[in-house]
Amino acid sequence: YSPKPRPCPPRADEEFDIALIQLHIARIGEIIAEIQKLISTFKYVVSWETPKITGASMIIYIAVILGCNVEYLGALPIGSLVVYMIYLGYLRVNGHFKERWTFKEKKLLIKSETEIEKNQSIARPVGLLQVGDLRGKNLKSRELGLPGSFYTSVLYDPLRYADEGMKSSLVKIDTSSGCIHEVGATVSPGITSAPDWSHMQESPELLRLKHLLPDDRLWRQEKEVDASLAYPILQPITEDGGFIRKAIDGSQRRTEVKLMPFESSFGAVVFQVRFSDVLGSFQMFDNVLGEVVIPLAKLAGSGKAVEGWFRLVGVGSKDTVPGESHDYSEKSEEMGEDTDAADGKIPAPEFPEVYLRVQFSSKGTLFNNSVQSDMETSKVICEELSRTASIVQENNGIGVIGSSLNTINTVRTLGGKLQNQISVVVDILERIRNAFNFSNPRITVFILISLTLLWIVLALIPTRFVVLVSGLAQYGTNLYIKFRSPRAKKTLRDEPSDKRLDSTRKGNPFENLFLSIPTDEDLRRTYFWEARRLGEKERDKFAESKRQIRLEKLWKAKWHGAIKLKEKKPEQAISPSSSRKWNWEPLFGLLEGHRFIWWRSEKHFDTGEAPLGQIFFAGHSGLAGLSPLDLMELSNEEIPLVVSIFGRGPRGQQKITLLTHSTDAKDSLEAAVLDVSIKAD
Repeated sequence: YSPKPRPCPPRADEEFDIALIQLHIARIGEIIAEIQKLISTFKYVVSWETPKITGASMIIYIAVILGCNVEYLGALPIGSLVVYMIYLGYLRVNGHFKERWTFKEKKLLIKSETEIEKNQSIARPVGLLQVGDLRGKNLKSRELGLPGSFYTSVLYDPLRYADEGMKSSLVKIDTSSGCIHEVGATVSPGITSAPDWSHMQESPELLRLKHLLPDDRLWRQEKEVDASLAYPILQPITEDGGFIRKAIDGSQRRTEVKLMPFESSFGAVVFQVRFSDVLGSFQMFDNVLGEVVIPLAKLAGSGKAVEGWFRLVGVGSKDTVPGESHDYSEKSEEMGEDTDAADGKIPAPEFPEVYLRVQFSSKGTLFNNSVQSDMETSKVICEELSRTASIVQENNGIGVIGSSLNTINTVRTLGGKLQNQISVVVDILERIRNAFNFSNPRITVFILISLTLLWIVLALIPTRFVVLVSGLAQYGTNLYIKFRSPRAKKTLRDEPSDKRLDSTRKGNPFENLFLSIPTDEDLRRTYFWEARRLGEKERDKFAESKRQIRLEKLWKAKWHGAIKLKEKKPEQAISPSSSRKWNWEPLFGLLEGHRFIWWRSEKHFDTGEAPLGQIFFAGHSGLAGLSPLDLMELSNEEIPLVVSIFGRGPRGQQKITLLTHSTDAKDSLEAAVLDVSIKAD
């Protein structure tokens, strides 16, 4: 702002990045959303939805139109803008300006929780998918026809048989159906064309579900059948015009969805045979030999196990083709048309096939309207499946994979130019808007004073005279530049070239003022950590509420809380000056049934991580007193808060020492352990 201002350097060009392009598109979307919000606000004001607001606006409109002189019409929009800027200044002074940025993450979190609650607006029964006994034959590489190292991924595709329109509508009401869920995978037995997959591994999603849900009826059903994997599937839902359900508290609530029978499901169980070589682990290489698709609707409709040989089909196929083998069971014939037996004269072609056994149990499900634990089980499964779907959708970003380096470089060059041009345009639009909303108070106050003076001028002088003077001033300025005096022209010609070049490098004060206005991206980064803190607080509230309900209805925990566990220090962490060879490590523990379980923190319990350990109260178990060594190592403040328990651990008899945060917590934990150990005896 000096008499000789320096030019503001332009923003450095950004490297081509898909994430940045998506960010700029999102910024444009926010500008469009604000314009749409203004339009919707105007429609609301004149729509008579609130008669008082619409009536008052109509009276003001009539008074302004009838009382305003057309000659002074230019003062009306300027005056309206001044009033609106005064309102924005009021918000800024009272600290409401930053709420737009700090509350954004909180609003997104509430929106995501609302989407999950929509899936839980009605209780969804749970069916159990059971998979096992997987074998293969005639499995060879496509290029060379040689045996290889194969494994099978078991997947559940909730929308395999839905068309694109149906998929988009169902994903909006059921977020858990937004991706293909992984049930588990087999372990490759080695290089062979006829693998026998006797070992299966559960997927991380299935492991989290098992850790989130206690050992109740759901997982006992898995043990009662001869199945390698068991995966819970929620009953599908669809849109409804308005379904009234009765909540647990007896209140009536309106929902937008209704249950569909399992026989009408669009889902399918998919068995993908994959190569387990090194190249197959890269996404750019197609490592899928083929897949077998079993419709969930037919599994639920028949109620019987589907068992037999099935031919591999292409990825994404919806067909189920029974195998050509003689030993496939009659159950597999129900999934497709009968095949002619080989006549023995012409050898049958060797198609890649997979032998499988899959069953779905939907009758006698663990859901019951009168049992709150069953309803909570359904909610926990829905939340975990929805969380997995959201993570998969976030990771499925747009990538650029070219056939050559030239292609990649061309895309980067063109994409980088387009990206920077979009960034410049969006920055200009956001700065123009932020010039009026006190993002930079000095500039906005200057604009407000200027507009106020202009409003006074337009209110005193007819608008046509102001427009006339403005136009004549432009003509006069150009006339002076065109036909200036000969002395001024000679002075300009005689001026040294280096001085003229130096004058061109001088900055424009108005341009510098405009560039000093922050963009929305600048403001987002400024308030990023404050928004993150508010989001974490809101996230902790949701997590605490869900945790409390889960502990009461699912785990039926007799005690739970934050504690500290006495753990031995690693040898490299022990210093000669330290008198203690152990630490108090913070944990989250609970007492469920006849076992005490602990996790590293409440967050690990909420997200379904595996517990760090557990002790069963069976036989000789219960509370233990402090040994003389413990009394020597503990301080006088710690001794009244320490609880020692013992029981059967993973490696035999085990004793642990816990530190509670208060005497009340210690007394309640000791009482719960005594009650459990007495019942165990």
